[in-house]
Amino acid sequence: MDAGYRYSSRERFWLWLVAIFGFAVVNGAFLYGLVYQPMAMTEAMQNPIALAFMIEALLLMIVFAYLLPKWRVAHLSWLWFIVLSLLGSMAFALPIVLLWRRNQ
Repeated sequence: MDAGYRYSSRERFWLWLVAIFGFAVVNGAFLYGLVYQPMAMTEAMQNPIALAFMIEALLLMIVFAYLLPKWRVAHLSWLWFIVLSLLGSMAFALPIVLLWRRNQ
């Protein structure tokens, strides 16, 4: 499956920057909170507003996992997108999946 679209060096730079931000900052903030404020996760799960955002993020992760291969903009499978999203964040997974090339 060839996406047929090559990103310019400028686009690749910004996608890498978003991926690094998603992994280091977004994921870092989550891990920091998990280690230094462990009760915050329990409180977030009991907060209906926070729970709504978590459910929305999981729903969007599933929708993107379905649509990216369908649109032929990603070479990695839907499963890789979900794994990368759960390991980092969608801000990390989306640029990685878009930038991944089989011939590199």
